[in-house]
Amino acid sequence: MSFLVFNKKDKQVGDIGMVGQCTSAIFNYQVIGSGAVVEFSGSNKPDCDVLIEQHWEPIVTIEAGTPDSEPFRQHAWDKIRYKVIAGADVEIYVSSGVSG
Repeated sequence: MSFLVFNKKDKQVGDIGMVGQCTSAIFNYQVIGSGAVVEFSGSNKPDCDVLIEQHWEPIVTIEAGTPDSEPFRQHAWDKIRYKVIAGADVEIYVSSGVSG
């Protein structure tokens, strides 16, 4: 069983978002939109701030029209952040399922 961790639409350059309680799961990343590029990062810091880069470790950068290089990414970050680097009307879809 899986569910959408991020289901975001109409995002613009500079938009940042975060979701918590993602530990030990399998993830798949997809980005839609003209020229869209989205950077994903993870953190296990309990009081992390989405704006402080030192709180985040890179996971993957995804471009629209280019599939994720790994069909399923397994990692154990408690929090996942997205940051829109390029594009307009960007859609972000990240699905998650329990590992095991």
